[in-house]
Amino acid sequence: MDGVNRLVADAMEAATLAVEELATRAGLSSSALRRYRLGDRTPSSDVLRRLAGQLRHQARQLQRLAHDLETEAKKGGKRA
Repeated sequence: MDGVNRLVADAMEAATLAVEELATRAGLSSSALRRYRLGDRTPSSDVLRRLAGQLRHQARQLQRLAHDLETEAKKGGKRA
């Protein structure tokens, strides 16, 4: 599990929301959210921002990470 996924997992663990409720609030499927948490998929900057909007714990770190991913994608010509 890389740093992005660890941060998402830690923030979710600290939240008082069930996975299904957090997924609904963030506009994600619960299966996608579980894959992010387990490290099977890496969330995009957009997903990180939506999660940060729902997770008070570590929201700043998630938003900063989303910004860094977008900046990196622009430099490398990749999609964020």
